[in-house]
Amino acid sequence: MIHRPLERKIHAMRLVALRGQVVTDYEVWPEGTVLFGDGSVADVSPDDSLVAGAHEVHDYGEALILPGFVDLQVNGAFGIDVASESSRLPELSRVLLSTGTTSYLPTVISSPEGIYEEAMPAIGAVAFPGGSASGAEVLGVHLEGPFINLDKRGAHAAAHVVRPDTELLGLLLDLGPVRMITLAPELEGAEGLMALAANRGVVVSAGHSDVAFEPAYSAMDGKVAGVTHLFNAMSAMHHREPGLPGAAFAHPRTVCGLIADGLHVHPEMVGLAFRMLGPDRICLVTDAIAAAGMQDGEYRLATRTVFAHNGVPKLGSGSLAGSVLTMREAFKNILAFTGCTIPEASRMASSSPARLVGEGRRKGRLTHGYDADATVLAPDLSVEAVWLSGELAYTGSEA
Repeated sequence: MIHRPLERKIHAMRLVALRGQVVTDYEVWPEGTVLFGDGSVADVSPDDSLVAGAHEVHDYGEALILPGFVDLQVNGAFGIDVASESSRLPELSRVLLSTGTTSYLPTVISSPEGIYEEAMPAIGAVAFPGGSASGAEVLGVHLEGPFINLDKRGAHAAAHVVRPDTELLGLLLDLGPVRMITLAPELEGAEGLMALAANRGVVVSAGHSDVAFEPAYSAMDGKVAGVTHLFNAMSAMHHREPGLPGAAFAHPRTVCGLIADGLHVHPEMVGLAFRMLGPDRICLVTDAIAAAGMQDGEYRLATRTVFAHNGVPKLGSGSLAGSVLTMREAFKNILAFTGCTIPEASRMASSSPARLVGEGRRKGRLTHGYDADATVLAPDLSVEAVWLSGELAYTGSEA
């Protein structure tokens, strides 16, 4: 086999250059360039030195060129519910591009058997490496429940919350490509669930849980790698019993999902979480439901009916039921709530979630060899363009 220099390989590709304020892990290059070729990042530069070799150049001026957003918790959006309308997943993937999201985990909350049997294979049918220019890449399923604490079920229907059962979990894992499972580690039998999930390569996240600090910390030393929507639907943080949030703060490795809409978590608590965890241990998530991107009205969340009023989705009981947040809004909010830098916000929206679900070597960064997924934000932080696998997949003019 003949090995040719890297430069020869790069120039054999069709190269596309993006010019603008390139956001790297720790810096913003005001006049940077990202070079795409064959679906991946060929090169990145703080200046225009790469432009001469490009076949096509897109100049975005003062806009931010960021790694595409990765959302680990999407119940639905734009009138589409993941669990009950899984056949519409390709449509959801396309419209999510308008929010800057290029990869995501469709999320199925605690549901009856029929929903799992229909939704999980449907998600699996569109989940494949590399994605396409037609829509945000489906990385797999986020199985939120059904093995959760009944008292912390939130919008999950009590009838579909079940006790830990490794045989049932095995059946669910066989139905579709589960990448993450949210469960309550304090439940009797949860150890078996966590071991099975971990052995199958599934990320275990603690959530919808009333676990105390000590057992929570112990679980994080074991199989639990994440915390689902920090502060929401979990044991409270108290000065004598720090609960699950306290364990997340104290543990050196646990990565926490956070809904930065200013409603689920007070902005000051978002700021506290950022100061305690830093940008590499926070994943911005939307927990969006079908009402996201839509007018107020009545929507589905698996088997539940949700009423969105003034942009707040609730069950008939008055309990919050997911959010109408988008990743673009979460990015903007985290900057306002914490005073973090743009690269730090980018890591929370891209590299941290990618790394948590095992995609940290191909997603979430604008660096050589990574997937050519980029979100371009105008100076007002609206979505100007989205690139997917090196192809222009969305422009703001489509909105």
